[in-house]
Amino acid sequence: MSTFIHHELFLLLRTIAVGAVLLLCYDLLAAFRNVFAHSDKAVGTEDILYWLCCAFFVFSEIYRSNEGILRFFMVLGFLSGAYICNRVLGDIFVKCCTKFMEIPVIIIKFLIKWLLFPVRRGKIFWYKHVVKGRLANWVILRRNEKRKETEK
Repeated sequence: MSTFIHHELFLLLRTIAVGAVLLLCYDLLAAFRNVFAHSDKAVGTEDILYWLCCAFFVFSEIYRSNEGILRFFMVLGFLSGAYICNRVLGDIFVKCCTKFMEIPVIIIKFLIKWLLFPVRRGKIFWYKHVVKGRLANWVILRRNEKRKETEK
């Protein structure tokens, strides 16, 4: 086979790989959305930014690898790479990335709960002892004693 055919075959394999990588990046974005709730406007903005980045990346790949000449097999390579990756790894990749992204969130929630425990405990102590407990009764008794002294 000639070097030209080798170059075209390598280019096809590279476009298939790029299509798969682009789909995995979008799946990563989907996993990020699963972990953190987004509004519709935020999702739309993220999608627009993602597709703009993809367009610039694909353009740079075409320009660098084939001197800017767009060939039909390159478009098929991008699409087939994304399709194959979606069929093979799509759901598994999103689920695994979601689980990995949830780990720091769970740790941070635990640390916040642990760090705020003294504050909550102080509120409980205040409520139990000052509002309802012995200290409240003591304050009431002191007020009554002061009233009696002022009445005399």
